[in-house]
Amino acid sequence: MCGICGIFDYRDQGNPIIEDLILRMRDSMIHRGPDDAGVYISLDKKVGIAHRRLSIIDLSPAGHQPMSTSDKRFTIVHNGEVYNYKEIREVLESKGYKFKSNTDTEVILYSYAEWGPGCLEKFRGMYAFAIWDDFEKKLFLARDRLGIKPVYYSNTGGTFVFASELKALKSSGLISSDINPAALVAYLMLGSVPCPVTIYQSVYALEPGSYLIWQNGVFETHRYWDLPVQTGEVNDKEEAVERIKELLLESVRLRMISDVPLGAFLSGGLDSSSLVALMRKVSNGTIRTCSMIFEEKEYSEASYAKAVAEAFETEHYERVITLEDLKAEWDKIFWAMDQPTIDGVNTYFVSKTAKEAGLTVALSGLGGDELFGGYPNTFRGIPRLLKLLRFVQGIPAGQKVAVWVLNNFAINSKFNKLSDALSRPPTVASAYLVMRGLFSLKEVKSLVLPEIWDEAIKGFNPLLYIPEQAGASFSITPNPLQLTPAYLYNWISRAELRTYTHNQLLRDTDTMSMAHSLEVRVPLLDHILVDFLLSLDEDLKINEVLPKSLLIKAIGGNLPRMVRNRKKKHGFTFPFAFWLKKASKDIIQSPIEEFLFLKKEKIKYIFLNFYHGKVHWSRPWALIVFNNWTRKMVKNG
Repeated sequence: MCGICGIFDYRDQGNPIIEDLILRMRDSMIHRGPDDAGVYISLDKKVGIAHRRLSIIDLSPAGHQPMSTSDKRFTIVHNGEVYNYKEIREVLESKGYKFKSNTDTEVILYSYAEWGPGCLEKFRGMYAFAIWDDFEKKLFLARDRLGIKPVYYSNTGGTFVFASELKALKSSGLISSDINPAALVAYLMLGSVPCPVTIYQSVYALEPGSYLIWQNGVFETHRYWDLPVQTGEVNDKEEAVERIKELLLESVRLRMISDVPLGAFLSGGLDSSSLVALMRKVSNGTIRTCSMIFEEKEYSEASYAKAVAEAFETEHYERVITLEDLKAEWDKIFWAMDQPTIDGVNTYFVSKTAKEAGLTVALSGLGGDELFGGYPNTFRGIPRLLKLLRFVQGIPAGQKVAVWVLNNFAINSKFNKLSDALSRPPTVASAYLVMRGLFSLKEVKSLVLPEIWDEAIKGFNPLLYIPEQAGASFSITPNPLQLTPAYLYNWISRAELRTYTHNQLLRDTDTMSMAHSLEVRVPLLDHILVDFLLSLDEDLKINEVLPKSLLIKAIGGNLPRMVRNRKKKHGFTFPFAFWLKKASKDIIQSPIEEFLFLKKEKIKYIFLNFYHGKVHWSRPWALIVFNNWTRKMVKNG
């Protein structure tokens, strides 16, 4: 796990200070790689690439980066892990390649030398890497299939730059800090900034499953993988369960390869508990698990986590997190937050706990909800809401009456989103935004300054973005009014993976864990497992009584009964509703006058309604996050 960055100047004279700039970018990411650092500068001063290293596999100096082929043609910087590198290395050695290290980075390097972009088809893991071809003067920049590892780029002012974090790009002084209006509106609607845009107007994220080729000042992107469609090849539930069991064990086994201390996040939920069960199946050694508990008992899952830790004999670490901890880490959290997000604080603290427990690598159960149908509000709520929307809009004048009632007698923020949905055709995307969205489209328009809205709406339409992410190649039911729960299940799963999981959970996991120099691996998002689950007939995965039935059957009776039989999902959530009301307003709620890009009177109204119990905590929290992030990273940073 590391930080990578690069500068490519295609002007004739090159850039005489390119080394100063690339070193500044590299060292802004020391938290991502405190163990080693390296830099490559071309003789003509037109190319600079650099690396910060967090040593995980082959801790020797042989793993130093940038790393070059023996003929010096190709030079690589790499962030992440390719778990099947040993198998690929054997193939390359049979072709005559000689290796100087035991790293996966060197395997990636020679895989590209042998197969070019086709090498990506062979990798199983999480990665973002750049390879400079000094013969053809060409850059190859690639990202893993699910978007676990980030990489951002900008192509302005005669220079192409890339980095693992936006902070690194900004530290170069080569990009503008101008906020992207479309990104701001999208953040207020979804709680995170949707890829490929970023919060900065001139910067983009390379999309998951994609690679970029830059040469002579021109670049183009290509997608090499996408979420698969349902094939129906396996239609027997027992056969599916056996295959899932095999894939889960294999995925966990691969991700337990490490030359440094390794453990797991354990919340006590089904996903993390299943992960620990699988880790115990493939290892008889010490397994360290880390949990967070709260003084507010209704938010604590300590009893479940302890039961799992005892069942699998782990070395268990607990940390009580309080409002005072949040206040103490306030500035560090917003520094770690590369882009505004309403999530991430939980990952910040559990990563801090894992580091304090002596871990350098931690496994996370992230992805289980999206693949196995764990979110009741989405997998069960969206089909029901869609049915309601169609019913109301099918009644003469029903739509107008319902909207009038909601607009005049709405008792909480969710009714505003429902009113918004009733004002447009009853699509799956519209229902998704009611259940998953933050502010409604109308609310966002009333919240942001007019010039922000006018510019943003040209670049972001959530009603198009959500179905696009669910997949243009995804089979379409002939009659949208006859959408079945089975069809909707896979649609939601795909939308969740490409939006909430990628734009929020994975991005936050990367930035918040790396702020503590911790590598987090996500076995449930192994692409072979994802391929198989999304190819299954939806009917095999639906269970209204017991969510995640396929996962429970695959893990078997190993889990403690109290975890296995939980019917209500708790969710890994901090007690923000209590904390925000308890906290002094000068700490949590910054002065309204300091808010940028938003209307002050609307902000006051939202906070007032929150204190009176009419608004969910996520809405004022989203405003608090944006204000604090903006002050730190744009206004003062």
